[in-house]
Amino acid sequence: MPLTKPHHAMAEPPIPGLTRFDYARSTGWLARYYAIGQVHPRLFSDSLYGYDPACSRAAACRWLLTCSATTAPRPRFRSVARSNTGAVGICRRLKRERSGARALVYDVSYQREGRRHAKTFRVHHYPSQHAALSAALTFRWEREQDMNAERLQALQQRWEQESTQV
Repeated sequence: MPLTKPHHAMAEPPIPGLTRFDYARSTGWLARYYAIGQVHPRLFSDSLYGYDPACSRAAACRWLLTCSATTAPRPRFRSVARSNTGAVGICRRLKRERSGARALVYDVSYQREGRRHAKTFRVHHYPSQHAALSAALTFRWEREQDMNAERLQALQQRWEQESTQV
């Protein structure tokens, strides 16, 4: 007899920045908007919304949506201790070319529309190693701006969708 997994109700994916707050004296949704350099928290108590958790959740999502329209979010990119360049998403390595020769390159990794991409900057195509690294850093900075904009748009869509489900 084959083993089967028990059927459980599909749990909803968590809403970014939103946590259920259930204690004996108070229940509600704790919304946190992560801005650059600070966190803006706000509790949406069920008691203010007719003891309906769905209404307080929708209000919290509307508040997060309002915060995102007025305040820039904190970027997701953190420093990587193992990076050999000291920059997030940029790696220096020796690449073996088709001819068998080795070339020093900077690989830049980034995401677009949820898919990983990479671009290689060959040092011998630039006047110096510093110029190649500078080009890689500029390219990565531009991609980070795009990734942050995509993430903000996805968050806003999710918060807007959740705020209308009452």
